[in-house]
Amino acid sequence: MAATRAAEDSEDTRTRLDGQRARQAAPRAAESPEQRQGRREEDRATHAATRGAEDPIQRRTRSEDQRRRQAASRAAQWTFMEGEAFRYDPANNYDSHPQLYIGQMSDVCPYCNALKWHAETRGMCCSGGKVKLSELQPPPEPLKSLMSGTTPESKH
Repeated sequence: MAATRAAEDSEDTRTRLDGQRARQAAPRAAESPEQRQGRREEDRATHAATRGAEDPIQRRTRSEDQRRRQAASRAAQWTFMEGEAFRYDPANNYDSHPQLYIGQMSDVCPYCNALKWHAETRGMCCSGGKVKLSELQPPPEPLKSLMSGTTPESKH
């Protein structure tokens, strides 16, 4: 079976997995929550027994295989962006791509009132309130007028 799978091309693999997914979907959809829980507990016990019977070499081989599969999967998720920095197209709306969208900075740090992204670690910006910065002074005049956007020189 492993030799057959190794000889498959990507289209054969996709077809086999689609068929397997379809065959499993119907019985699983008909499962009650108790049946699902029982099946999952049985699967857990089977996997635990299999892993418990592994020798260190088998465990290392399984871990390396899993690591390789995971690395390949992660790399494949980003192939669409490969070399994109050299082919930048202003017509593309990159910030709306689901894999690139990180959200808005809508959370506020409770210690320093800095804006943060939702998943950003709490207190990371000011080390949990231990770091306090002095108030920023307004910029000197040439810089202030250039940054304000009120002069012809500052509008490009």
